[in-house]
Amino acid sequence: MTKAYLNYPNPHMTLHSDSACAEIGKMGKANRRTVAVTRPSFTQALSQLAGKGFRLGADASVNDVWLSVDFGDLEFEEAVARHILRLLGQRYSRLRGASIDRHC
Repeated sequence: MTKAYLNYPNPHMTLHSDSACAEIGKMGKANRRTVAVTRPSFTQALSQLAGKGFRLGADASVNDVWLSVDFGDLEFEEAVARHILRLLGQRYSRLRGASIDRHC
């Protein structure tokens, strides 16, 4: 499984493949947004993220999102996370060309 953290105000994505990584959820945000992307939820998750109901902005309630991408293949999971970032970049110019780092 890959956990991908996407930040809007500081446009970047951080990938985590170690589920025990202490950096995952480090800030402990109370209303942390998480979107599960799996085989059964793939189409729904992409629709949710691309839809008008999903917002990103500078306000703390909408400034980030965690993607929980699980396909049993780390390479494919990373490709899916990168694809989602590109999709969001179509709506949010700030995310175009955002850096992507692998933490673990």
